[in-house]
Amino acid sequence: MKKIVFLTNALFIKTGLSRNLKAILKEIYPLDKYEIVHYCSGVSESDPNLDKYPWKTIGSIPSNPLDIQKIQSDPHLSRMASYGGYRVEQVIKDEKPDILWCSDDIWSFPPDKFCDTKWGKHLNLISHITIDSIPILPEAIQQAKNSNFYSWASFGENEIRKAFEKEDFTPEYKLGTVNGAVDSECYKPISKLEKDELRKKFNIDKDTTLFFYLGRNQLRKKYDSILRAFKSYKLQNPATKAKLLFHCSWTEGWPLARIIESLDIDPEDILTTYVCHKCKEFKIHKYVGEQKDCEHCGNKKCIDSSSVGNGVADEDMCKIYGVADACISVFTSGGFEFCNAESMMCGLPLATVSYSCGSEYTICDSVHTIRHIESGECQTGFVKAEPNINDIVKFMKKIESMSQRDKDDIKAKSIKWAKERYDSKVIASKWMEIFDSLPKIDYTNFSFDSEEKSNPEFQPNLGLSGEEFIRHLYLGYLGAEYPDDAGMKHWIQRVEQGESHQGIAALFQNIAQQNIEKQDSSQKQKIEDLLPKNDKKNVLFVMKESLGDTIISLSLLEGIRNQYPDHNIIVSTDPKYFEVFIGCDFVDKTIPFHPQLEQELFVIGAGSDKNIADVFIMPTVSTQKHLNYLSNNNTEL
Repeated sequence: MKKIVFLTNALFIKTGLSRNLKAILKEIYPLDKYEIVHYCSGVSESDPNLDKYPWKTIGSIPSNPLDIQKIQSDPHLSRMASYGGYRVEQVIKDEKPDILWCSDDIWSFPPDKFCDTKWGKHLNLISHITIDSIPILPEAIQQAKNSNFYSWASFGENEIRKAFEKEDFTPEYKLGTVNGAVDSECYKPISKLEKDELRKKFNIDKDTTLFFYLGRNQLRKKYDSILRAFKSYKLQNPATKAKLLFHCSWTEGWPLARIIESLDIDPEDILTTYVCHKCKEFKIHKYVGEQKDCEHCGNKKCIDSSSVGNGVADEDMCKIYGVADACISVFTSGGFEFCNAESMMCGLPLATVSYSCGSEYTICDSVHTIRHIESGECQTGFVKAEPNINDIVKFMKKIESMSQRDKDDIKAKSIKWAKERYDSKVIASKWMEIFDSLPKIDYTNFSFDSEEKSNPEFQPNLGLSGEEFIRHLYLGYLGAEYPDDAGMKHWIQRVEQGESHQGIAALFQNIAQQNIEKQDSSQKQKIEDLLPKNDKKNVLFVMKESLGDTIISLSLLEGIRNQYPDHNIIVSTDPKYFEVFIGCDFVDKTIPFHPQLEQELFVIGAGSDKNIADVFIMPTVSTQKHLNYLSNNNTEL
């Protein structure tokens, strides 16, 4: 059975990333085909919500006070902890998966933490990446060259292939597209009776045409364009009863209330979804602010507009789609846009732009194409799409004048088209085909970057300047050839603000030293797991090699037993010599040799409240090379 670590958002966070994995695991987990571990980005390892799933779940943000202090002092580390990069190597060491499946935006997985690591090249690394704009970031191209790379939409795969062709590069890893997964057993049309009842519950007239948009309130989601089109449509059609329904948070991104006021739109015509933090009951209502009292459970100041942290269950989301008559999904760029796929599954007519992932939906003849003009984005230089407001107005008019027969025809076509491509059973089948094509991993000779990269003894060149100096420190102290942009900007800014090179170098040296100490602590914990589980103290007898020495060393063990009758006697040697000690009455446990076990101070826990053993004996090495006498005060051996 292969073991898979899935790295993406926690399932209890209301994001497209979490919805995708939830739908996939719903299909895969019951098959009992893989050992599943979910490494949850953006969640503390102590979060109690991690315990409610049948598979193992791990939070990406450490709860250890020392780690928290370290992370909070460095924005780069804070970002890495949130996305999973800070602990990922330790998770790989602990879990030993055959496959690491990473799904998020490209900047979540910097090459120096993932595809360019030793372990990243040894195991089966899958990058499931949302690519939403051109030109393609160099990090995405590098990730595609060094991992099994799958885009959420064909737009991303096509652009990566163009980049490869331009470079005349032939990938050795797999490259393809696997769309987001939608649970069609949940996202489906509701009955007319249920729609009428829900409208009655929320005081929405049966004759109202309700245009819906779901999406996190980010600048790339063009809520402002929908509002401007709605204003224009209302002016052209003053008798219309049309309304808008926005399922999003009103406290981030676009200042929706202010835009509505500036456009002189009647606030009664713009509805939103409110969700109670306590009872999770939702209601559809015009926007009246946040922290409102819940009429359902009676709690005070507990109802807010829907958000990532306070959303609705999938079953309720289906009802919200069902209340609407059509979906308008406009964005400057998008990686997949669950709103598009889910609205089609629920049988709603959809209008969307044809840029980035939108081009995948507009090939369906039941989808209304909103034309766009290309514009550039400041700083990034990305090409973005500005939607044509007149096309949104035309869609509104089209829906209001459309016959029920035509609506039913669009409904049938949309559901069939979407289920063939995005149904969770279809997507899970694609992933299982990919998983099954990859080999199992042998961890016998597995090596990790942290075992040799951090170097607190590095001597920096303080005469370098700016970016060159910071890259010099990253490489010398931390072994990071490709530091992420956020970390680089942070440290360059500190240089530009006049902080001394010597002071910054000292901070990097401290981080490198902490990494070494963390490695020592992790290694000690790993060795402790191999020790006998009883209340006795331990004697560690280190005999790395060779066959002759291990055989001769047997003559010493009886004397050690006589001197330490109440201790566990543990032999550390190369596993190929384990058979020498099998059957020896004076040996309680044999464990694999590790270089750190040659260090007496490490073994006896000098300066620490934990140790591997109380007595350290390594008869083949003299005191000129290693300490070999501090803990062994019995001279009769």
